[in-house]
Amino acid sequence: MTADHILRCRYPGCGREYSEVDDLRTQCEAETSGSHGPALLRPIYSQRNIQCRDLPGVFQYSDWLPAHQYCLSVPERELGKPFCYRSEGLAGQLRLKHLYIAFSGYWPDRGVNVITRSFKEFEAQASLARLLSAYRGRVVPPLIVASTGNTGNAYSFLSTLLGLRLFLVVPETGLNNLLLPFRSAARVLVTRGDYWEAIQLAESLQTLLAARTDGGVRNVARRAGMGTVYLNAVVHPTQGTYTLFDHYFQAIGSGSGAIAAWEAVENLLADGRFGTTRTHIHVAQNEPFTPVPDAWAEKSHTLRGYPPEEAKSRIGSVTASVLSNRSPAYSVAGGLRDTLIASRGAAWKVNNSEIFDAGNRFRESEGMSIAPAGAVAVAALIKAVASHQLSPEERILLHVTGGGKDIEFSGGPVFRAEPVGVVNPSQIDEAFSLLQDHPLVTATINP
Repeated sequence: MTADHILRCRYPGCGREYSEVDDLRTQCEAETSGSHGPALLRPIYSQRNIQCRDLPGVFQYSDWLPAHQYCLSVPERELGKPFCYRSEGLAGQLRLKHLYIAFSGYWPDRGVNVITRSFKEFEAQASLARLLSAYRGRVVPPLIVASTGNTGNAYSFLSTLLGLRLFLVVPETGLNNLLLPFRSAARVLVTRGDYWEAIQLAESLQTLLAARTDGGVRNVARRAGMGTVYLNAVVHPTQGTYTLFDHYFQAIGSGSGAIAAWEAVENLLADGRFGTTRTHIHVAQNEPFTPVPDAWAEKSHTLRGYPPEEAKSRIGSVTASVLSNRSPAYSVAGGLRDTLIASRGAAWKVNNSEIFDAGNRFRESEGMSIAPAGAVAVAALIKAVASHQLSPEERILLHVTGGGKDIEFSGGPVFRAEPVGVVNPSQIDEAFSLLQDHPLVTATINP
């Protein structure tokens, strides 16, 4: 195959390019050698003008997915895809004339069928397509993923349908979030630590299990999959506005979704058919765990690290626990700080009361229940309106990253994940012995 994209380093003054065919590169060689600091790679696509194609899931936007123009096909289940609509209820309450809502969840009355209830399913689709394209015809190594629920559900859903091996490491608070309408084949390990400690444990187990991590924010396919939410809101033949938005609102944990939205904006600007508006990216976190808004307000180049016990206390006090990533991609070149600077964006703090009120307001005005993380974004939008930082005439895209839990699976059984065991974060040998047995699988993929 020939590459349909290159990867370009975002470190200032570097710009090295890599032609990726069978490689799952996540770093520039100059970073690896220590010649420059941490930097994301950005896919540059040979197809400059994007088309919305008649393909499943996020592969509608395969022109701008780094999977070598391959897509996943799982006939047993419909792949979730982005959805956008123009708001009337919430828009009327906030007196916004052009409010659009990207809803990433389960809303069958509107034809929205994201089984896992979260936009994390979009990143998993693109990431697994990239993985399978790199290993086609060869034995696929197992994946190991740390999650508080949404990412775990997404990878568990797709890996089970595709027959891929998956190890999930989740904190105790995330186990109850792992549920699907069928039994998952993933092997789930619970750690008594928090999300950050689950990430550390997964990284320690990677080599022992001969597994691959999904790469987190450095995985260009993950970001591109999430970026399809913004692409859909602009490019889709019936849902799209065909013009770039003035503002984009989203709650963040690692920040990869907000970075993805900005990369989609950059690509659409280069396309040239959708205007010249450089969308302001607004990110939001749940007080009292707000490392990104804190750093942004302080005009800091780096995050202020919370002491471990303070971090745990803050995380234990939030409603939207899925946002509690202790190491968001803030300082890395091309990361959150650069995104906020380039987009002239903003970072918001919202408290639990504001989240509760925002969730109720959305349900009453739009007719659907949303996840706490989605309510964080709604609360940030409400605060921005109240502080007169938005004009009623501006075009706004509000991304509700998850919703529909109250009605999902109402017509059938729900299966919760059954863990293989519970360990302390330091019990690496015991964790390895619990996870190691799993069969081999050979990659198959549909062009």
